[in-house]
Amino acid sequence: MMLLLAVLIAIAPGDLTGFWNSEPDLDDGYGSCYFFWESGEYAYLRSVNEGIVYIGDWHLASDELVLSRRDAILIDGTPVNMGPREISLTLTVPRGKAGCVLLDGDLFYLLGADPDEAVISLVPTWGMTAAESEAFSTYD
Repeated sequence: MMLLLAVLIAIAPGDLTGFWNSEPDLDDGYGSCYFFWESGEYAYLRSVNEGIVYIGDWHLASDELVLSRRDAILIDGTPVNMGPREISLTLTVPRGKAGCVLLDGDLFYLLGADPDEAVISLVPTWGMTAAESEAFSTYD
């Protein structure tokens, strides 16, 4: 019970806000990454090769991070038809590793406090309407 209490104290919703990557920096590009907003929204990229950004809502429940997917888009902003899905990940803070969390045993590093800035670097059309996204070109 004491260990569970320590995990709950160590991880508050505000502590997750930001950009988390499976690599300690972006020198080698993006690994798996999460973007968590204070509003309770998230985006998740499993890999650049897959190119799908999953979008939904998140909340903490005990020592779990609960993700409720509602949408998905390709990195270029093209919508992907996927149904809703909810998953729970065990969330822990490794001792002696500031700015890191373990999600189901996988280590993620906090690389930025502003998820908006980070996600726009990855998905330039983030936040645009479908028409705006269609008219947008990264080569203009």
